[in-house]
Amino acid sequence: MDTPNDDAILASIRTYREALQQTRDLFISSGRQIVDHDAWMLDGGETDFVSQMDDLHSGFIMKVFAVGASSQAANLIEQRQLGRVLLTHLWGKPIMGAQLREAVDWLLDEAENFEWHDLIQPFIVLPPLRNRWGEVMALAIRMANIVAKADGLIGTADAARLRQLQADLDQAAAQTEAHFAGDSRTEREVVRKVGEDSQRLRKNPEPPLRQAAPTPTASAQAGPTTAEPAAEPEPQLSPEERLQKSLAKLNELIGLENIKEQVSTLTNFLKMEARRVAEGLPTTEPSLHMSFVGNPGTGKTTVARIIADIFGALGVLDKGQLAETDRSGLVAEYAGQTGPKTNAKIDEALDGVLFIDEAYTLIDASGQDQYGREAIQTLLKRMEDQRDRLVVILAGYPNEMNTMIRSNPGLSSRVGTTMEFIDYTPGELSRIFGLMCGKAKYELPSETRRRVLHGLTFLYATRDRHFGNGRTARNAFERTVRRLANRLAGIQEITRELLVTIAPEDIEIPDLSDEQLDALGKLPMNVEVQCDHCQAKQPIADTCLATEVICTACSKTFEPGWGEPVAEAAEEPQPERPPTS
Repeated sequence: MDTPNDDAILASIRTYREALQQTRDLFISSGRQIVDHDAWMLDGGETDFVSQMDDLHSGFIMKVFAVGASSQAANLIEQRQLGRVLLTHLWGKPIMGAQLREAVDWLLDEAENFEWHDLIQPFIVLPPLRNRWGEVMALAIRMANIVAKADGLIGTADAARLRQLQADLDQAAAQTEAHFAGDSRTEREVVRKVGEDSQRLRKNPEPPLRQAAPTPTASAQAGPTTAEPAAEPEPQLSPEERLQKSLAKLNELIGLENIKEQVSTLTNFLKMEARRVAEGLPTTEPSLHMSFVGNPGTGKTTVARIIADIFGALGVLDKGQLAETDRSGLVAEYAGQTGPKTNAKIDEALDGVLFIDEAYTLIDASGQDQYGREAIQTLLKRMEDQRDRLVVILAGYPNEMNTMIRSNPGLSSRVGTTMEFIDYTPGELSRIFGLMCGKAKYELPSETRRRVLHGLTFLYATRDRHFGNGRTARNAFERTVRRLANRLAGIQEITRELLVTIAPEDIEIPDLSDEQLDALGKLPMNVEVQCDHCQAKQPIADTCLATEVICTACSKTFEPGWGEPVAEAAEEPQPERPPTS
């Protein structure tokens, strides 16, 4: 059987190097997310957490390499070359000659000491990072595929290892989630565990290359020394810069136009009030506590985080962090414990926002839930006593939340704003799917986009109030990446194009079979798209997605990525495609 040529090996090296750097960027940016917006989790360890996440990334990529490599990796020149890339990424200095085999052997041995649940905990448990788990999984699968196929040979053992990687990651994620379920100390416990794992990673035994390259122990103690220089800490933003950055994040969100308008109006009002204070003019003191109503997966937590940051930038709150919780984080199992537990969670949120998901579960219709009532009474008192230091956002289903607010005079008098998060449309869901693919460097041909859009359109049309919205798009992405990995497991020579291109047969939509997706794909569909140049909207056939079309308004060419399905075919002729050269 033929081995890959030099061009194929070089292409694998380039793609692998890209994936390693993407993984490092993901872990470091996730660490910064916690430091910048959720520092209450850190217990004073703000300066270390980003570097600790960098250490975690080192163990993660070593573990993935060990899974992708065969047991004979040290004797396979192609996999040794990828091992060299990995070691250079870790140590900042290439390993040459005979020492490379020893170094790869050391790498494989050390990876056996790492456990998946230790390496992925932050992305499973910490609320701000949960939506990045799909990216972590996608990068692991991509890197393992590159390593497993480096020699151009694929056997049943290689395919089995790649499938086992998915199963092991799934199992580790499920066990981690179950372990921390209902623990009110979850976030701080996980952050502490990241610190412990970081120290353990830095204390790995030295490889037998003492003169060839610095060991991970030495490099970690001296600071990051990877081939790519460590990213500099972000400069401290002025209040106005912080405000503009937060508003930009809001405007970048897909859909939610009514929410964006409400937040913008609230921001303008608070800025005006601040100016009136500066001029010695009388001001009002509106209640900033809010109710977010909407079905699951509609972006409530994301918007709450942005609002917290806006309040911090405006000086309404000193810090502007977000503390997330639900009933399990406020209500204890035994009498007399709920008040202290609720107060402890509120303390975490002081000078920021306390976001309570499914808040309606704190009040039952019978009025017999004494623990829930105690949590509400404790919350109401703190909302009043520390109204200058605390903003509370209550979130949940529309009907249940409206009933909850109306049934409690204390809440109805304090919750001044209600924001309604409507379900995402099929076009918006498809764009969310596409955004996740883009972050993970996947490309979507036209026919693949059609399959996604048809499937999500059907789910939207048949949805009930438990429809997952953005979570449905995220689940579709994660399942699709797994299916792509399984398809690639049977292909001998893996090119960059194969690794980054999602084919129609890779698409998996929750609750829809392949046969259903095939049938939906045979139906004609027109979609409304917006010209990149003049912003005019026009209908096109869905077969034109991700191809160049000519705008009927300005006559310029543009490439529509996604569109919103329209009920009927447009009577106007389809816009012509530009002539091919």
